[in-house]
Amino acid sequence: MKSLKPQLKISAFALLLLSLTACGMATGKGDYYYNGYSYEKSNYVQPSNNVSQKPNGSSNAANPGNPFVNVANDNTNNLSLTSSTFAYTTIREEINGNHMYYVGDMVKVEEMLNYFHYGYVNDTDDALTTKLELDKCPWNNDHYLASVVVKAKPAITDNVKNNIVILVDKSGSMSPVLNLVKKSLYTLVDNLGNDDVVSIVSYASGCKVECEGKTGENKNYLNRVIEDLKASGATNGEAGIETAYEMAYKYFIPDGNNRVVILTDGDFNVGKVSGEELTKLIKKNAGDGVFLTCCGYRSYDNNTLYTLANNGNGNAYYIDCELEAEKVFEEELGKSLYVVAKDAKCQVQFSDAVKSYRLIGYESRQITDQEFNNTRKDAGEIMSDHTTVALYELILNDRAHNDDYYFKATLHYKEPITEENKEVSNTKSDISVSRRVDFDFAGYVAEFALILSNSSYRGNASYSHLLGRIDNQVINDAYRDDFVAVVNKAKALASN
Repeated sequence: MKSLKPQLKISAFALLLLSLTACGMATGKGDYYYNGYSYEKSNYVQPSNNVSQKPNGSSNAANPGNPFVNVANDNTNNLSLTSSTFAYTTIREEINGNHMYYVGDMVKVEEMLNYFHYGYVNDTDDALTTKLELDKCPWNNDHYLASVVVKAKPAITDNVKNNIVILVDKSGSMSPVLNLVKKSLYTLVDNLGNDDVVSIVSYASGCKVECEGKTGENKNYLNRVIEDLKASGATNGEAGIETAYEMAYKYFIPDGNNRVVILTDGDFNVGKVSGEELTKLIKKNAGDGVFLTCCGYRSYDNNTLYTLANNGNGNAYYIDCELEAEKVFEEELGKSLYVVAKDAKCQVQFSDAVKSYRLIGYESRQITDQEFNNTRKDAGEIMSDHTTVALYELILNDRAHNDDYYFKATLHYKEPITEENKEVSNTKSDISVSRRVDFDFAGYVAEFALILSNSSYRGNASYSHLLGRIDNQVINDAYRDDFVAVVNKAKALASN
């Protein structure tokens, strides 16, 4: 990647060091301190009894999940793909803050799965490819778990320039998190290429262009602008967004990456940001080639951030600590500037070898057969090198069948620049797993989601069951290690 620093991926050891320095300090050999609790892989310690939860320790589940569908009645399932990871970090923040009551409401399995890194590789000439896995379901031995992995190709960015407009909410409600916002932006600036163009717009009661059209060669200047940001006033998000798009068009780079990155707590209390006019504005700008990324900090209104990102052909992140700021603004945002597939949709077709299926998650992202085949239907944008995972719980037929495969996955997407429609398909004809560590870890995340949402399809899923089957070889980076700590934390809270 020429326009951004190439060292976007850092080692698992470096990530672990970041987790210790950014979100706490080491408490001893093998012990870590993270967001108010200490843990060791085999010895979790709960520091506080100040717990907000139901009397029985369960979370407030809002969605039992998708039901099983009989293949004889409907053998296809369609979904709009997404790169968003928002839900996992909001759940983590709640659990780390000793709050369990609303966690069930926050569960979006697809965004929990999307949060983590996987080892799948796209070695094809297509922007997207599928990797299909099938094995026993961990929480129900009579069922099977099917994994549909959509892997994006790394973008070739040697000759691509970035036009980035940073839109900062500096209203009074941002005061508790403004330092974290600044540290996020320092990380972004540090990763700019010399030819990248950056503008910074802020908004509170009014709107201000802090700087415009500065290249990546002006890092010291940009950092001084960021340092001078102060939080006060109301929140005129509408004016801020309109001004940010004006800056994006003013410095628009043809065939480049033109993007508005908004950092906010979502507390829009001036203007008409939830109105139809702003939605139309964002959709129009996305259609003209200016995309939107929303980064939430202690967000009051997550639905607004989702709406803005979805209509802006963008994605949404939730920043709850410095480790997450490093992940998003050094690793993820470097990739999210490069959309490699627009309006990405997936159709999974099941053969008679499958009796029934249940999609795990994606409750609000399912579409009809007609929408899947409609090239004008808006769907998700997939970023460079991203891995999107969809899981299905299957009941297989024990009778003979004529099909030579269990399921088939077909992708529809558009090339970002040419808008050319593409189709990629793959079939799964055997029960096998190519990447055991990734398949197993996705199963861990899904089981955690079933527990948190108290799903009626949880089967044998429980904290003890999940923790008992976690293989240390699967926990191969700082974020997966942190996941285990969060599961332990949730178990401790639920048992009080």
